[in-house]
Amino acid sequence: MTFRPLRAAAALVALASLPATPALASCGSAFCSLMTDDFAQGVGTSHLGWSSDLRLEAVTQTRLRRGTSTIDASQVTGEEAVERHTKNLNLLASLSYAVDADWSVSVRVPVVRRDHLHDLIDEETGAPGPSEQWRFTQLGDVQVQARRQFALAGDSTALALFGGLKLPTGAIDVSNGDGARAERALQPGTGTTDLLLGGAWRHAVGTDNAFIGQLSLSQALNAKEGFKPGRRVEFSVGWSHAYSPTLGTVLQLNARQRGRDSGAQAEPDHSGSTTVDLSPGVTFGLGHASTLYAYLQLPLYQKVNGTQLVPRSALALGWTSAF
Repeated sequence: MTFRPLRAAAALVALASLPATPALASCGSAFCSLMTDDFAQGVGTSHLGWSSDLRLEAVTQTRLRRGTSTIDASQVTGEEAVERHTKNLNLLASLSYAVDADWSVSVRVPVVRRDHLHDLIDEETGAPGPSEQWRFTQLGDVQVQARRQFALAGDSTALALFGGLKLPTGAIDVSNGDGARAERALQPGTGTTDLLLGGAWRHAVGTDNAFIGQLSLSQALNAKEGFKPGRRVEFSVGWSHAYSPTLGTVLQLNARQRGRDSGAQAEPDHSGSTTVDLSPGVTFGLGHASTLYAYLQLPLYQKVNGTQLVPRSALALGWTSAF
């Protein structure tokens, strides 16, 4: 697996199909923030035409956080419930088509499997009462994007700009077996149409190393039934290194800032956060147009508004292919 600086522009083709995906809500519904396309992983074998990425993420949130401190459930007071866990298993399927070396379009379809549990708090005694649980597998909000890339500095440096929309395809009315509707931040969809904008870059150093980066913004354009998700800004930088024609490693630093949700169905006091994660990964090439990858995401800094569930770590496994 070697880098080919002369193909730096073409190697950007799949980048916009995989924007960093935001964490959502106090209940802990979440996705990983990662760059996982061929360009980011430095395999250097991007193609024109069709390419795909299939990614499975496991994000289990069991740690209660208040500000920058981890707290125990007994320290939660004045709330209607104590959050116990949110277990997320996300399948992200992305398909992109490169019209030429400069332009491409993409669509990303998420399927969310979520298990959330919290204990209601007795209003009189303040003690934990009965539990409520939601378990579901649902389609999330689909994203569509277009992108334009540019080759700079003798093709060793490449720049890309992308933009698109997140569509309100995910359900917002999922209920449990008792007929209780999950809070809006826990739902598989937000119900809103969001504007997506961003840029990315890659700089090849020799044939075995590359530095990568991405900045993205997601802003809801409307509210739906008393809920509007907070604005999300994400920034990632990384370094990729090829040890052989098939084996490589990637190290990323992923920062994410999410504003408070708003509206009658939102929890502005318990939504919004700032996080920084370290994400080491490994890639394994299968032929000239297919790559397996695995990332472990480890939190370095977690600051939340109010009390929220956060993960101790997250795992992403995936497969990219061009055809």
